[in-house]
Amino acid sequence: MFFPALKAVFGLAVVTTAAFGAGAWIALWLPAEWKKWERLAFVVLGGFGLLSTALFLVGQVSFTRPVILVVLGCGIVLAVALFRKVFPLVVPKFSIRAVPKLPLLVVILVLTGMAVGGLAEITGDWNYDEVAYHLLGPKVWLRAGVIRPVLDNCHTAFPQIAETLFAALLGVGGDRAPGFFGFVGLGLLLAVSASLAKRCGASDSGAWWVAAIIASMPAVCAGARHCFVDALFAAFVIAAVRIGLDATSLREWGLLGIFGGFAIGTKYTGLLAFAVVLSCVVILNFLRSESLAKLSARIATALGAACIVGSAYYLRNMVLLGCPIYPPPPGYELLCKPKYLSAEAISQFHAYIRHRGFGLGRGFAAFLKIPFNLTYHTSNFHGAGGIGISLLALGPIGIWTSRRNPMVKIILLMAVLLTIAWYLTQQESRFLIHVYSIGAIFAVLGWETAQSWGKRYLTFLAAAAVLISVGYGVLMIARPDGKDIRAVFSASYAAAKRRAETPYLESFAFLNRESSVRRVLILDRSVTPYYLDKEYVKPVGQWGEQTVSGASDSAEALNMALAHRLEVSHVLDVNSEISKFQVKPGTAGLTLVFEAADQRVYAISFAQGEKR
Repeated sequence: MFFPALKAVFGLAVVTTAAFGAGAWIALWLPAEWKKWERLAFVVLGGFGLLSTALFLVGQVSFTRPVILVVLGCGIVLAVALFRKVFPLVVPKFSIRAVPKLPLLVVILVLTGMAVGGLAEITGDWNYDEVAYHLLGPKVWLRAGVIRPVLDNCHTAFPQIAETLFAALLGVGGDRAPGFFGFVGLGLLLAVSASLAKRCGASDSGAWWVAAIIASMPAVCAGARHCFVDALFAAFVIAAVRIGLDATSLREWGLLGIFGGFAIGTKYTGLLAFAVVLSCVVILNFLRSESLAKLSARIATALGAACIVGSAYYLRNMVLLGCPIYPPPPGYELLCKPKYLSAEAISQFHAYIRHRGFGLGRGFAAFLKIPFNLTYHTSNFHGAGGIGISLLALGPIGIWTSRRNPMVKIILLMAVLLTIAWYLTQQESRFLIHVYSIGAIFAVLGWETAQSWGKRYLTFLAAAAVLISVGYGVLMIARPDGKDIRAVFSASYAAAKRRAETPYLESFAFLNRESSVRRVLILDRSVTPYYLDKEYVKPVGQWGEQTVSGASDSAEALNMALAHRLEVSHVLDVNSEISKFQVKPGTAGLTLVFEAADQRVYAISFAQGEKR
C-alpha cells in the first residue's frame, strides 16, 4: 500500500505545480486590494482549469504519457520562471494565533480524512459514477493514446476538465491519484468561499467559520470524494461570482469569463450557472450606473473568454457525436442528430433523469419548502447526510440584516436563480453545492449579527445552531472516510472490500494477467470495463448505446466476433441483475477457459491457418 500512496502523492504534487505555473499570471490580473491567500487560491484553481484545457486540446491529437509529461513539464517550467514575479503577490504570511482554533480544527480534520481516505483503491459497480465513467474515460484515453468519448458510455462525452486532470494524475501518479485529488478540490472551494464571505462583510473569524460549515456538510463532501466533480465545479462558480462582484477592467471581466468557462467545461449545468452569474453581475453594474457602451464591451469580453475556454468539449461532441450536448436534452430533434443513441435509449435516459431528479415535487408550493426539505429530508435529494441546520436557522437573519447592501442582494438573487435552475432540471443535492456555499455565508453573517445584539441567549442559540450543524456533519462524514482510511492501512480489509465491491473480479484478474488476451467482447451492459486493462468491445452500452456497426444487440455482436469481424480474442459472459448468461453451451468457435460464480470467459477458436 505504501508505494501506490507515495506515487499518488508524487503525481498530485507534479500536477499541482504545473497548475500553479499555468495559472500564475492570474495573480497579476486580480484587483490590487485582494489578500495574498486569495490570490494563491485563485491562481491554483484557475491553473487547474487552464492545465486541463491544454491537456484536452493536445489530447485530441495525442494523449500518451510522454505527451502528458511534456505538457506538465511546460507548466512546471512556467512555475519556476514566474515564481519570483508572482511570489511576493501570492504567498501569504500565516499567523496561527490569528486563526480561530475550532473552525481550523474542523477544516483540518475533514481535509485530512478526505486526503488519507482518497488513497484507497476505487471499487464499485455500474451504479458508482467514478467507476462507470469518471475514471473509465481517462483509463481508455491513456490506453488508446488519444482523448475520445468512450462509445459504450455516453457520460464520457460530458465536459471533461475534471476527467482530463484525472487522466494526467493516472498517468503520473497511478490509480490512487485521482481519488487523492478530492481534498484539493474541496480545499479550493473552501478558500474561494471564504474570500466571497470576506467580500460580503464577514470578519476574518467569520470567513473561517464559513469554511468550517461548508467542509462539514456531508452533501458537499459527497461531491468532492471518490472522483466526483461537483465540488470543483462549485469552486469555479463561486470564483466567477467573487471576481464578478468587483470586476471593472476588461481584464477582470475576462477572468470572470474564464472561470465561468471552466464551470461550463466541467458540467453541462455550467451553462445555466454562468448565464445566471453573468446576468446578475450585469444587473449589479446597472445599479452602479455604468454606461451601456462600457458595459457592452465588458459583457462581450466575458462571453468571449467563456466561449474560448469552455467550447472545446461541445465542438468535439458536435463533430464526433452529432450533438454538442451528449446525451442530448429534450427537444434535441430540432437541433442535432445524435450518433450511437437510439430515440428509445434517449427517452429512457430522460425518464431516468426525471425520476431521479424529482425530489419532493416540482410545484410552487414544493419550491417554497426547499430550504426546509433540504435540511430535514435530504434522502429525497440523494443528500448523503444533508447540509446541517445552520443555514436554515441563521441564513434568514443574515439576509435580512444585509438587505440594504446591493452586493448581498445580488448574491441572494444569484442563489435563488441557481436554485430555480436546479429545481427545474435535476434535484440532486450535490448539484447545489455552490448555493450551499452562499448559504453558509448568509448563516455566518446572521450569526455575527446575533452576536452584535448583545443578548446572551441569542448568542448561545446561534452558536449552538452552528456547533450542532458542524458536529453532526463531521460525524456523518467520518463514516465513509473511516471505511476508506481503514482500507488504506489494512491490507486484509482492502482485499475484502475489493472482493465485495468489485463485480466479476476473478474474470478481470484472469483477463488482465493472460498474455493471449488481446481484445475482449463484453456481452452484458452492466459490466464495468474500468477494471479491464485490455482493449474491449461492448456492443450495448450502459445507457443502451449501440457501438458496433451492423450489430443492434450482443447476440449479433457475438456472431460477428465468431466470424472474426470484431478482431476479439475472448468473450466475457456474466449472469447479472439484468440478464442471464448469453452464450449457449456448446457454441461452435468458443472454448470455456475460465469460470467462477456468475462469470465465464471464453476464448475464440481460430480456424487452421488463421493468426491469433
